[in-house]
Amino acid sequence: MFLDLLLPRICPVCGRILLRGERYLCLQCISEMPLTYFWTWPGNPAGERFSGRVDFVHAASLFYYRDESPYKNLIHYFKYKGRGKLGAYLGELLGEKLLQSGVYDDVDIVIPVPLHPFKKWKRGYNQAEIIARNVAEVLRKPVEVSLLIRKRYTRTQTKKDAQQREINVSGAFRLRSGYMLKGRHILLVDDVLTTGATLGACALEILSVEGCRVSFATLAFAE
Repeated sequence: MFLDLLLPRICPVCGRILLRGERYLCLQCISEMPLTYFWTWPGNPAGERFSGRVDFVHAASLFYYRDESPYKNLIHYFKYKGRGKLGAYLGELLGEKLLQSGVYDDVDIVIPVPLHPFKKWKRGYNQAEIIARNVAEVLRKPVEVSLLIRKRYTRTQTKKDAQQREINVSGAFRLRSGYMLKGRHILLVDDVLTTGATLGACALEILSVEGCRVSFATLAFAE
C-alpha cells in the first residue's frame, strides 16, 4: 500500500489510479472492454481472415483493437512498455473465454508465435509466449515454446499492407521436430490478429505434419 503511494498503479486504458483490489485495469474499463465474443460465433471475422488461405478449426480474439480506442494501450503497454504482468492477466482472460466456450476442449498443445532471438533479447520477452502460457494454464493444456522457431529475422509488420506482410513472413518459421505434433490439435497464440499473415505462415508449417489441426487465438483483433 505504501508503494502505491510512491508509485501509484495506473489503469492503462483510462489513466485513473487503481484502487485497492483492482489488479491491472480498473473495474469500469474491464466492464466496458470491447469484447469480440468470437469464441461463441462460428464463421466470425477472425476466421474469415484465414478462409481460403489455410485450413483451421477455430479462431478467436479477446477484444477489438481500434486506432481511436484507448484499449489499444493494453497492447502498447504490454508489448513495448515492459508490462508483462498485464499481458499475463489478459492471457488469463482470453483463456477463460476459450474455456467457457467449450469449443477448444480438444486442443492438445498450445504454441506461441515465436520471436526472433535478437528481437526477444531487445524486448526482454516474447509477448506471445506470455499469452500462450497463461491461456494454456487456464485450459490445462501443455505449452511448447521451442518446437516452432523463427529462423529468419523479419522487420515489423506494423506499416506493411496485406501483400507485404505475406512476403515478409514467408518461409520465416520452421519446426524443429514434428513427431510430437502428429495427429494433434494445435492452438497457435499471438498478441494481435491483423491480416493473419504471421499466424498463417506458422500454421502452414505445422500443417505439414501428418494429421495436424490448427486453431488460432489472439488478445486483439485489429479492425
